[in-house]
Amino acid sequence: MSLQLRILAGFCVLLFALLWIRLFHLQILEREEYQEKSEANSIRVVEEIPGRGLICDRNGRVIVENRPSYSLSLIPFEANRNPATTTRLASLLTRSEEELNKDLFQRGKRSYQPVKLARDIDFATFASIRARGLELTGVNIQFDPKRFYPLPVAPHTLGYIGEISESEIQRFPNRKTGDIVGKSGVEQRYEDLLAGHKGYRYLIVNALGQITGELEDKYIPPASSGRFFLTLDLELQKLAEELLANKRGAVVALDPNNGEILAIASSPKYDPELFSGVLRSTDWQMLQDDPGVPLLHRATQSGYPLASTFKMCTLAAALEEGLVKESDHYYCTGSYRLGRIYNCFKRDGHGDISVTESIAQSCDAFYYKLGHKLGVDLLAKYMRIFGFGVPTGIDIENEISGLIPDSKYLDRRYGVGKWSVGLALNIAIGQGESLATPLQLVQYCGILATSGIKCKPHVYKYLQSSEGIIDRYYPETARVPIKSETFLILRQGMFQVLNSEDGTAYWQRSRRWQMAGKTGTAQNPHGEDHALFIGFAPFNDPKIAVAVVLENIGFGSTHAAPIAVKLMSKYLEIIKEPELLQAEPIAELNNQD
Repeated sequence: MSLQLRILAGFCVLLFALLWIRLFHLQILEREEYQEKSEANSIRVVEEIPGRGLICDRNGRVIVENRPSYSLSLIPFEANRNPATTTRLASLLTRSEEELNKDLFQRGKRSYQPVKLARDIDFATFASIRARGLELTGVNIQFDPKRFYPLPVAPHTLGYIGEISESEIQRFPNRKTGDIVGKSGVEQRYEDLLAGHKGYRYLIVNALGQITGELEDKYIPPASSGRFFLTLDLELQKLAEELLANKRGAVVALDPNNGEILAIASSPKYDPELFSGVLRSTDWQMLQDDPGVPLLHRATQSGYPLASTFKMCTLAAALEEGLVKESDHYYCTGSYRLGRIYNCFKRDGHGDISVTESIAQSCDAFYYKLGHKLGVDLLAKYMRIFGFGVPTGIDIENEISGLIPDSKYLDRRYGVGKWSVGLALNIAIGQGESLATPLQLVQYCGILATSGIKCKPHVYKYLQSSEGIIDRYYPETARVPIKSETFLILRQGMFQVLNSEDGTAYWQRSRRWQMAGKTGTAQNPHGEDHALFIGFAPFNDPKIAVAVVLENIGFGSTHAAPIAVKLMSKYLEIIKEPELLQAEPIAELNNQD
């Protein structure tokens, strides 16, 4: 073969190689981009958002449902091709064209994917856009989940929904800008179970971007998640919130046998309807500026001194460590001396009291003595056993840990050797630096009620579709390392609080059921004392444990105990617990703890 033929042959080979490489590049490497462009010119994929799962109480009563709401989206490619669309939309939405374009091209990652520009549009805007459908190419109006609250209860626990943020897209990789997700509470924790699955319509569009038909055989309908059952009892929840009205504080009630939260209320609360559509900046600022901090979930996010409700923990530590016996007695003179005088709340003294009477009458002097013997680290050890100092693990986000002031903490705060052993005396009566949430208090009460069963609190019960229960929560329980004999003593003391004439809450006891509990009054240097009460019922077969914490209001026996007794009574009525009638009259004592 001559040189000229070789050159020609080589040129042909090179030309075909270049053509092959270009074809490979177009058909393989850039296939997705060109296929998307081709389909975008002829087929438009429109998402259909399912209604979020209905949220129900434990008996199936709907607490949160959905109402029709519509959002508006625009395809960036169509806006580029027909700028008049953006101009008309800006006028209809009463926004500037510049602002609309900024949103469109900042949020539009791909030019053929619709970008959500407005949520919860009103009917007048909806009608105007529908009437101009042929002019507004690339515009789509679709259903968006908008929550409706037929009975606005438990807003802190239920939470709210809102538009997804960039950080949340990392958590939900199958979501995109403009999608709606849970932002707090149950809505956030169980987003995957509540959101359901999107549907898709495949619309045929012409060269002008106008819809001319639909590929019905490719239609994928949206799928709602079903009915999401909580452990809450709606009647009990409503009563808890009514009893907290015009107060600051929290109430938590649970089943001590499995950790199911029966009621959880924080006051002040906010109107969940504010978050059901587009939250106005004025409403958000109002919530932020409110001195009552209504967005704070006091049941899980506020730490309070435990006050005298802690005395069962102190006594458990002393009994388990062999520092006191059930048969022991103590003579209270009204104070205890350790370098200085530590006064009992009953300044003239309780006189001779037994171990169980020390709980019933809430004798501070007796517990100062136990605190002196135990020291801060043994007290801290038993605080941890009863679940203090760590989150309970409830299925609601942002739960705090509370505070256990052991020697390491005190060394960090005051310096090594610079704090007094007398701090243990205050800790022993629930004052000082110990802090716990109302949720930790009710878990602690549940352990006492069941003589040692520690349950992880939870608000989710199960998810039900048309096919039946498709997901459920399995309770988590453990037994704490404390002897049953110790619990017998602790429980008997709590029984006497409500059922002995010398008990600090005897005047609040129920005539219908045997209950047990413990009052507490936490000193507050910034105003009125905080009122606390924990309790459970029925005494011999507990079905409910309750913790009540009220801020800046006064004595626990006066303010917190009545709320707890009413809640326990209400729940026992609901579950039709047999009554145990007590014929003796109720003495109206005015104890101050």
